[in-house]
Amino acid sequence: MSLDNLGRGIPRIVRICLLPMCGVLFAVLIFLVAATNLDGPHSHRLANQAAAVNKLRTVVTLQDQYAAAHAYNGFACELPLLKPFEQQNEPDYFLITGMHSGYSFSLVNCGSDANRERVHYQVIAIPVEHGATGLWAFCTDESGLIWYDEAGSATNCLASKRPLQ
Repeated sequence: MSLDNLGRGIPRIVRICLLPMCGVLFAVLIFLVAATNLDGPHSHRLANQAAAVNKLRTVVTLQDQYAAAHAYNGFACELPLLKPFEQQNEPDYFLITGMHSGYSFSLVNCGSDANRERVHYQVIAIPVEHGATGLWAFCTDESGLIWYDEAGSATNCLASKRPLQ
């Protein structure tokens, strides 16, 4: 085989390989664009709902820490009181505003025993804008179990106590 024949074969080989490679690259590009939008507008709501559940778990943990540190008082009935002492100088907007990832959080139904020690609390998380920032309402109490209501109602969440799986 002479160099002339070898030189003429390279462009043909490149063309033969280039066309399928371009097709594969185009398919990968289409897949990547589609994959980022597979859930479309729902992905943001689902992320907000997951963040709300995580914040409820954080509140339960902070309540347990607060009750241990304030044995005479029991649980806190206001979110700002849950800020750990070692973090007093650091801003924690969630505990100040009760807002996080499109959800509004509230401590409700604090209950006391005969010694006026708070032995019961409930926490609710509802979407700030139902349908846009989230769909479900979430709630918990001192048990740490998390419940939800698909209609976004805090009242129904606390009443039905449908467990989050």
